[in-house]
Amino acid sequence: MRELLLPACLAGALLCLAGHVPGPVRRWGPQVPALGGMALMAGGRALPGACAVAAACLWQGVRARADRRGWSEVTDMAAMAMLMALMTGAAGGTHAHMAMGHAAGPAVLTLVVWVTARAGGFMLGKLSDAPLRPGCARAARRARACRESGAAVMITSMAAMLV
Repeated sequence: MRELLLPACLAGALLCLAGHVPGPVRRWGPQVPALGGMALMAGGRALPGACAVAAACLWQGVRARADRRGWSEVTDMAAMAMLMALMTGAAGGTHAHMAMGHAAGPAVLTLVVWVTARAGGFMLGKLSDAPLRPGCARAARRARACRESGAAVMITSMAAMLV
C-alpha cells in the first residue's frame, strides 16, 4: 500500500496544476516549482524538494496578497511544505531523530490544522462569495474541483506516508 502513496501525491499535485492552467501564468506559476519539488522528493533528493516547495509557498503567499484572493492555496502549500520538511527528517536529513517514526505526531497535527484552516476558509468564503458570471461559472467550478480534489489527495497521501 505504501508504494501507492507517492504516485497518489504526484497525481494530486498534477490535479492542482491542472486546475490552475486555464488561468494566467501568475496564478499557476507557484504550482510548477511545487510539483518539481515533489518530483525531486520522489527521486530521493529530499532537501532540495522541500526547499522548492517552501519557495513555492512564499511565492503563493505573495501572489495571494497581491491579488487579494483567498488563502486556501497558500494553506495547501504551507501544509505541503511542512509535510515535506518532516519527510526530509524521516529520510535521514538533518533531523535524524525523526527517522524512528516520531514524524507521525507532527504529520497528523499538520493534517488536522490543514483541514481546520480549509474548513474555516470555506465557511468565510460562503459569507462573502460574489456570484460568478453565468458564462464562466461552469469552467470555474470544474477548475476549482480539480484544485480542491488534488489538494485533498496530495496532503492526505503525504501525511499517510509519515504515519
